[in-house]
Amino acid sequence: MMKPHPRNARVKGSALRPNRFIFGDALDEQGLEPCEYFVHTEMPRFVCRLVGNDETPFEGEDSGDFASAVLFDESDNVTHYVCNQGFRLYDFNFIDELPTAALLQQICDEAMQVYLDLQDIYREQESGLQAREMRVFTPKPLPPRARARAMTGLKSLAQESVHDPLRQMSLTASVQQVMAGGDPAVLTETQLALLNDPPARQLLLETARDCIAFPEVVRKDGSILSFELWALPFAFSRVQGGSWWHFPLLERVETVLADALELPSKAILWISPTVFTMEMLNERACQDLVHLSSVMDAGCDYAPWDPDDARATYEAARQTQDPRLLLAFIPFLVERGALPAEQAKRCARKALDAVMPLVQDAIGAEMEYGEAELFAALPWWEALSAGVGGVNRKRLGLTLALAAAHLGGMTDIEAEAEYQPELQGYEVCLRKSGRPEVIAHLPWLLVPDVAPDRERAWSELELCMREAGVPLTERITRLH
Repeated sequence: MMKPHPRNARVKGSALRPNRFIFGDALDEQGLEPCEYFVHTEMPRFVCRLVGNDETPFEGEDSGDFASAVLFDESDNVTHYVCNQGFRLYDFNFIDELPTAALLQQICDEAMQVYLDLQDIYREQESGLQAREMRVFTPKPLPPRARARAMTGLKSLAQESVHDPLRQMSLTASVQQVMAGGDPAVLTETQLALLNDPPARQLLLETARDCIAFPEVVRKDGSILSFELWALPFAFSRVQGGSWWHFPLLERVETVLADALELPSKAILWISPTVFTMEMLNERACQDLVHLSSVMDAGCDYAPWDPDDARATYEAARQTQDPRLLLAFIPFLVERGALPAEQAKRCARKALDAVMPLVQDAIGAEMEYGEAELFAALPWWEALSAGVGGVNRKRLGLTLALAAAHLGGMTDIEAEAEYQPELQGYEVCLRKSGRPEVIAHLPWLLVPDVAPDRERAWSELELCMREAGVPLTERITRLH
């Protein structure tokens, strides 16, 4: 129960200590001040001003990791703290004894990490997005005998379906069941077993691709929703190791993308906050994409691994330096027939301009990256081909330009390519004619697929090298 406090009584303080770092705004005679304030409540206690978008130069500012410095302005006789996240602390008012520059930098470094976390929380609150359930689909390899039985049945069904169109419905259901079962080896080894029967193998692969590209969702009330799977290829550079794959803020892209593509007002467009990297697609031969439509229809997000374990692995990897050009795909589902190819092509530029800032914000909120390029929305398999082809040619052009600059021209360059299974692509080495030393190398990646086409990748590489005037040979690894 509360009661009035006697005017002459001493006010009692609280034993509950305030938070160590306090950030906030303040008003002056003109209104809201153009800076924030930071209060440090523990020893050494102090108050200072905080501003963003600061470009004060300091040694180490170009580091890929967090970097900071305490600087002294001799003209004004004041101290500034700056960091490469674009923030500056100044006008320090110390309540206790003055700290050393090293101690002040340590305190401010900790404060900036808290401030960055606060900004992430504010962004999530402003977006109005609620965390969605993550449905994890990890591989479930079958025992050898069960896998062999599944392969035999699928192989026989594919061969029968070539001559009996009525069996193709059974083939579609079986392929869907096999891919959803969690053992990618069943479909992969079955199509390899059909190499001597091209019509049956082609029918099997086309059925698998259609199950992914044209998914259907059967709801509990018996209604069926038919979709088309599309994607936005997203290429980006990254200095740190690792690559993250779940970006909740991508949900904000849905409405903007639907409007830019001029979809009918009642047409469904769902975008996946889980993006698919090349490694994810190659690891399971694109087969886990069959889960995407049912997961998104349930209002959940797809996860290829346990999110907590995956995040811990990513955080460990990002402490390393591994500069790379990466490619990922942002999938989205569109109600079947709502987005004709010609309409998507006509609206492509408008859609890219509309969604690029939102995509950059969503990716940047979870992962650091450098330069980025967003490709036009395309049906799933076309998006994979366009994205990989674009990145392959861009990487090749840059590498050839550097090699030409090193040698003083293109006339003396020759290339040798060797297929690397673990890379799912060719390792291309550039040399000066007649010399064994490698002056540059680059990967030439295969397009992810239920059965990646190595011959197609080689043909495209050969064509690009021919256009560049660079002789190309293939090195065949001989296993003994």
